[in-house]
Amino acid sequence: MACEVHTGVNDIFTKNQIHHILKQSLGVANFQLIACDKRPAMTGMAGFLGDHFRVTLHVKVDGFDEKIKLFVKSVPVCNAPKAEFINMNGYYKREMVAFQLSEEMRGAEGPNPWCAKAYLCNERILVMPDLALDGYRTFMNHEVLDLKHTLLTTASIARFHASFANYVTRRTLHDKSFDFTREYSNVLTEPTFCDSPWLRAAAKLTVNLLKAFSDRFDQYPQDLEPTLVKQFIDACAILREYEETLNVLLHKDLWVNNIMFKYSGDVPINALLIDFQCIRLGPPAFDLMVFLYLTTVKKFRERYEQEIFNHYFTIFSETVDIDTKNRLKELNYNLNAFVGWCERSRMFAIFEAIGILPYVLMDPTTAQKTFDDPATFVKYCDEDRSEPVLAYCRKSNVYMERQLEVNEEFVERYVLKQL
Repeated sequence: MACEVHTGVNDIFTKNQIHHILKQSLGVANFQLIACDKRPAMTGMAGFLGDHFRVTLHVKVDGFDEKIKLFVKSVPVCNAPKAEFINMNGYYKREMVAFQLSEEMRGAEGPNPWCAKAYLCNERILVMPDLALDGYRTFMNHEVLDLKHTLLTTASIARFHASFANYVTRRTLHDKSFDFTREYSNVLTEPTFCDSPWLRAAAKLTVNLLKAFSDRFDQYPQDLEPTLVKQFIDACAILREYEETLNVLLHKDLWVNNIMFKYSGDVPINALLIDFQCIRLGPPAFDLMVFLYLTTVKKFRERYEQEIFNHYFTIFSETVDIDTKNRLKELNYNLNAFVGWCERSRMFAIFEAIGILPYVLMDPTTAQKTFDDPATFVKYCDEDRSEPVLAYCRKSNVYMERQLEVNEEFVERYVLKQL
């Protein structure tokens, strides 16, 4: 049965939520709500962990009509298996914590903010200003970033990490017993990138994709699938908190739809990181490497990786305060250490690309039909997603080639070299 979508305000927000959102956006407490319009954020699937809408609140303030344009993400109402998956894994709870921390870190402030302000964020809904009004936009899902966009995003990632490092330093100086992991243990567990049905389905897809499209498949071992399961689990185990180095809050999901760019004419001038539903704690290099494998191609990385590493560390070093610099000296955390961690985190980054590119590279309309159907959600999530993915590979060379590249690289680096 089709899910009916209402445009009335009560279908979206409670009365208290409306008051809170409007007070946040208008900066005043006296207003009259006249009407509310709601439409899908885009045709097809705008993201994989919720329903996405653009909402306009028509308000009268001091005798003048105002339009408050919002971006809203909520737990799905028409896909019960997906809603259960989202709630069970606490994705909205993670984002709520991330936005609470970003307020303390002032991430949405200054000339180069690294995140947006949330008007409302709880365990079922996120409400932000519609950033398109400020000139921000995203790349198409299948596009890769050039060097300018990559360096801008790298700078925002560096400021995000540095802001968190400064936050931990301040908290620790104030309270020697402060332990971020202990305080936020309820949201720092890993629901997906671990030994899970989703991971094992990813291994099955890798074998089927390589068999269908790789001219190197005959070189691979016959027990490739169980070998990949083991190596995928090992890759996931690498991402964790380490005592001997710097750990920061990681975004961990930086594909092109989760990065918004602002422009002056045709020149990109800032990158915003959005969608913090997958946060973890770990060494900063994991975020940068995941970002590179999700948004660039192998030839680009081979040419520019060192420049990007240097740029990240320059911006990071400029952003950390003096007390944090002293803490980094105690950890022997410098450019060489950071570059070493980049290589150490590569295995996880390639695996994450293998895991999520089948979803995010698909055009939004096809992705919605494929991955947002309650009847097949569990099958494609936890059992075998090969059929729709291979079918789309045969329609789109870009979709096929991006996946083939990371799958072949993983096998060559972490399977063949182990033999």
